[in-house]
Amino acid sequence: MNKWLYFVIILLAAVCVCLVVLNVRTATKSSSAAIELERSEKVMADLKEQIRKAESQKNSANRKVGELQQEISALTEQRSSDRLIIQDLWNMLLRNTRAKAEQVPGQRKSVKQDQEQVVRGAEEELIEYDAELVKELIASGGSLEAAIRQIVTSEGIAFTLQAHNGQPAYWAAAASLAHDPEAALAYLKEAADLYPGSEVVLSSLVEANIAQGTIDESLLAYIDEMKIIDPANALADCYAAYCQFNTGDIKGALQSLCQAGAKDRFADDRMDLMMARYDYFLDGGASDSMAIGLSAFDLPLSHMSMMRSMGNSAMEQVRALSAAGQYDQALQTAQNVSNIGRSLSSSGRFVVYDRVGMAMQQSALEQQRQIYEALGDVRQIQEIDVQLQTIDERSSMIDVMAQTFGSVMQNMTDQEIADYVDATVLNGEFSTLQDIPEIAEALAQASQEQGSQTTETDTP
Repeated sequence: MNKWLYFVIILLAAVCVCLVVLNVRTATKSSSAAIELERSEKVMADLKEQIRKAESQKNSANRKVGELQQEISALTEQRSSDRLIIQDLWNMLLRNTRAKAEQVPGQRKSVKQDQEQVVRGAEEELIEYDAELVKELIASGGSLEAAIRQIVTSEGIAFTLQAHNGQPAYWAAAASLAHDPEAALAYLKEAADLYPGSEVVLSSLVEANIAQGTIDESLLAYIDEMKIIDPANALADCYAAYCQFNTGDIKGALQSLCQAGAKDRFADDRMDLMMARYDYFLDGGASDSMAIGLSAFDLPLSHMSMMRSMGNSAMEQVRALSAAGQYDQALQTAQNVSNIGRSLSSSGRFVVYDRVGMAMQQSALEQQRQIYEALGDVRQIQEIDVQLQTIDERSSMIDVMAQTFGSVMQNMTDQEIADYVDATVLNGEFSTLQDIPEIAEALAQASQEQGSQTTETDTP
């Protein structure tokens, strides 16, 4: 019996041990399950927080998109309103100028006779230089400049200026049509004395001095005066940078470049100059349409070459800074050039502004891209590639326009020339060119060919 009792006790002890082990395992599993549950709850809480933040960001993004859409709508309405105002002002200006021209035929005849120094017993009808006659003058071995000098003589310039000597733009126009640089500079210096606060006179005087290679204290004083008259205009700062680069003042040039790059307006008064020149052509015997056409097509734009030269000088400094490892300053200088190019491209009515502005942007962006490649900044490289592609596409369009416009212009009538200039003033030459059927067809064909080339490239 003792043996059986001993056996039962051992059995009970074994059962107890098993129960203890089982409870321990159960407790361990319960503890693990509790930990896992706590972890899952934490993950769920984190996910809920991320979802909440994502929804908040989405709502914020939607609000931002809505705000941007409202701003775009407001800017579109403002642009339409501005375009109507420009159109009204342009039409008013043309009506007034053309009405004035019709009121003084006797004066125009007298001017023409004085220019030719012909004494006749009876009055002779004034020659009218229309599109056909100007084309004949050029085709007979002359040039556009020679044809213009035949229409606007030195005597004619003096006569028209005498009638409008109270308006600074007419002095600048006289200089632009003068037959020699000395006479042009004389007109501008006298105008600067008479109208020291005139931007169109000051800018023309600065450009005339730059064209002659004269960079002195008086020129820099004219530029400083322009800065005071219109501090928001980048033009004077660009003049200053050009002069400083050419005199070796690199530090001053980069400072002027920085000031110009911080401004988003580039105004050069070329429309005022164009309308003043229009009167000189009218008084010289050009038809109404030919007068506005010659005034626009021969409009002096020497500051475009100055802008290109300034941009090239700035990019030389960017490359030098980059080579020296001064990446931040190199990037900022390149950005200033790009900003100026963008302002220039968007400010002018003629595609030459686009040409020069885009060339400056492209040069700056390509240099920035090289720096970002050295720094390994993939995001910046991608953004620059998008900008470069946009510039390349627009530049290609302008190439097609320029190639096609020559043949189109040869066949333009007087009225078509006038309509072209009017549309350029109102909408810009880039848009105006696209509306010409022959150019629109050439652009469509170029786009189709580009699409075919892209397809062939993508095909394995």
